[in-house]
Amino acid sequence: MFRRLAILMAVLAVAAAGWSLPAQAAPVSGSATLDIVFVPQSCVPPLVRPPLECESKIDLVDVKLEADLVLTLSVSGVDITSTSVFTFKGMEFQSFTFTGTVGALAFRSVIIFAPNIVEIEIVRDQYGRARYCINLQDPDTASPSDDLFDNAYDCPYSGSALIGLIEGGGVLENLILAAEFDRRGHLDPALTFRKKIAELSLSLAGLTIGLRGMFANIGSAQTPKWRMGVVASVEGQTVSGITIRGETWIGALQGLECFGECKPLEVIRGGKIYDDGDDVEDDFVITEEKLFIRNLKIAGVTFGARIEFAFVGPSVGLTFLQLTQDFTLAPFGLSINNVMNVQGPDLTIVADTITTNLKIGDMAMVASFIIRPAATGAFNIYFAQLITTFDAPGMKVTDVLLPCLDENTCTSSLLGHSLILSTTVGDVSLDVTLSFADLFTGFQSAVVNVSWKIGNTTITSTTIVGENALLGQKFSFGFTF
Repeated sequence: MFRRLAILMAVLAVAAAGWSLPAQAAPVSGSATLDIVFVPQSCVPPLVRPPLECESKIDLVDVKLEADLVLTLSVSGVDITSTSVFTFKGMEFQSFTFTGTVGALAFRSVIIFAPNIVEIEIVRDQYGRARYCINLQDPDTASPSDDLFDNAYDCPYSGSALIGLIEGGGVLENLILAAEFDRRGHLDPALTFRKKIAELSLSLAGLTIGLRGMFANIGSAQTPKWRMGVVASVEGQTVSGITIRGETWIGALQGLECFGECKPLEVIRGGKIYDDGDDVEDDFVITEEKLFIRNLKIAGVTFGARIEFAFVGPSVGLTFLQLTQDFTLAPFGLSINNVMNVQGPDLTIVADTITTNLKIGDMAMVASFIIRPAATGAFNIYFAQLITTFDAPGMKVTDVLLPCLDENTCTSSLLGHSLILSTTVGDVSLDVTLSFADLFTGFQSAVVNVSWKIGNTTITSTTIVGENALLGQKFSFGFTF
């Protein structure tokens, strides 16, 4: 079945290429991307996060190839999109998406086939920050002693390795994820039906009523295990412009699901299936309630709130409250954003983040400060980050400073320093990112990204150089039609 599916995708690609010639008669549009990555075999994956550590001498290299094909067919107001991901092992991900509108009703349906499924729950650490933890996967290769994911299987998860790998999106992050999922045997099973998503949105009398249904196979192809979840939402806006949204989660939790190697095209967001490991009847229950308030303006200050209630798990009741305020000091052109995180039924303030944004001519500065409670009952204030951008004609320079927030875990006063240079000359764009362990000292890596656009074709070269050796080389060829 899936061999025929692969043949069908190849035929569609050839047909789409032919249709792209006469622009006025192109029922199919889309893109095709071919990535070829070389990495030295002497490189050792990091225990927490990139960059890799490599020996200075390169004898052998590993080669990774990936081809992504996205095709969209528009028929009678309905868009049908096919997303295919191919590697050396063959097709590792296939999804079909149907979107359209019927009057005030908008719908979206997604069908996903993959050899594996990894369910990642979004939890909150002691400071209210979102963190990822894996609490279910098939094939089941959970390993509590895993160093790379830093015990990511123990929820709640307080580390940042997993979220950094998935959201990083860089060459090294993708290589690490690919190596991990391949090593665990996640790419060996045949493609099977993994998830079905159906979304409906109805605008009626100033209200937007939404319904998101999820139907997933969290078991194997031989022994399927079906679970269902629903997210119901109602959103409306008052005459004064205040937006209020309420969500009820039934048989689902906030999180995401990964398929294949967990690449950006293989990540499905918007919630995950809830499974307590017991009876199916116990899973389809109300798990979470969320309330969002946005654009509440009082005396020039814009307020917002996010309120989360949990009905399953170790903590039940009001679990998280986030309050935001945005305002501008007009005489100075200074924009200020304040985010306060409050956790637990006793409404304990766990963190307050203040971000300031100042723009003067071609220069912009963003500074963040974090206030956290101390063990003595007082509050400590930390300088969290400083981003300076100079956007002059022909060249953009961005400097990022990340100070250390915990002197017990950092070896220097800085957690990281990055310098980013970006420029474009004709059809060629150049981006260089230099990473340091301290202020212009302790060089870690340099990422040189060169992109050349020729008509509908984009050729990209990404070179990653460490302190002593080449860490990786990627060549990407992208086509749009």
